[in-house]
Amino acid sequence: MPETCAALPLKVAAWWSDPSCPFRMSPSDIATRLGTFAAATLYEAIGRSGGMTPAIRPVTTHERMAGIAYTVRILGAETAAVLRAVAEAPPGSVLVIDTGSVGIAPVWGGTSSLAGRLRGLAGCVTNGCVRDTAGIRDSGLPVYAAGVCVIGTLKNHPGWRNVPVTVGGVCVMPGDYVIGDADGVVVVPAAMGEAAIALAAAQQEKEEARDARIRAGESITRVVGLE
Repeated sequence: MPETCAALPLKVAAWWSDPSCPFRMSPSDIATRLGTFAAATLYEAIGRSGGMTPAIRPVTTHERMAGIAYTVRILGAETAAVLRAVAEAPPGSVLVIDTGSVGIAPVWGGTSSLAGRLRGLAGCVTNGCVRDTAGIRDSGLPVYAAGVCVIGTLKNHPGWRNVPVTVGGVCVMPGDYVIGDADGVVVVPAAMGEAAIALAAAQQEKEEARDARIRAGESITRVVGLE
């Protein structure tokens, strides 16, 4: 039984250790299932961790995103590694691009979004900027970034791919699960993907029960335990 189970509620731990447990899924299936939960629900469920800072926000109205991290680290405005990542990342990947800082260079745009969508990528997250937001919107690819800027980039430095990166205050490893919605982005470590599904389901049930009590007329302070 995985170490993470030690911290789970008893019934969840028992369910997880059962050989007949239905959630022996592929990484892509895990990403899809995690994507059915709100990002905030996932954040709460996995111990209030993995949430990116508010600097990383959705660029367009395509807010729902769920996929497997394919990481890229570049030097500022050097985007050769980003373009190579678009061409080689497996379908279902979310490109997580670390510029080394929150800079002004638009490391992603409409053409990248179009190519990514046609390749089957699930989204892009960066602490850099983007441009051509109309093209990004038309592509339908979910994109989260630190800002929008019109200036150009360079393609000289090779950068790094499939390495640990830090975006939005969160360390992201290749293979982690990256979930985004209108509230922002949450990263679930690869090792706890299946356990996170059970935890998020329990958290969602708790949130729905809380809201039902409020609709029934209970005071919010009583419901959240302040009375």
